[in-house]
Amino acid sequence: MCCQDIESICLEGTDGKTLHLKETVHALLKYNPKTVIVEYEEMFILEGATSPSGEQYVRTANCPKKTDPLLSLPRL
Repeated sequence: MCCQDIESICLEGTDGKTLHLKETVHALLKYNPKTVIVEYEEMFILEGATSPSGEQYVRTANCPKKTDPLLSLPRL
């Protein structure tokens, strides 16, 4: 499994938890970079990415680990 396989992401903010499609989160990060943080053992910033085939997805920026921490978060 890779970050491109994630279809939606649950974000927690002042209004509680809400589910968003990866394309929506990608657009948010395009216009507001460094605004989404993943807390999983450490804190990581999410970034929007585009695959060679043009698919938009979200991944952890500058992740030093082999497996992206985003893949370790609970799924709905």
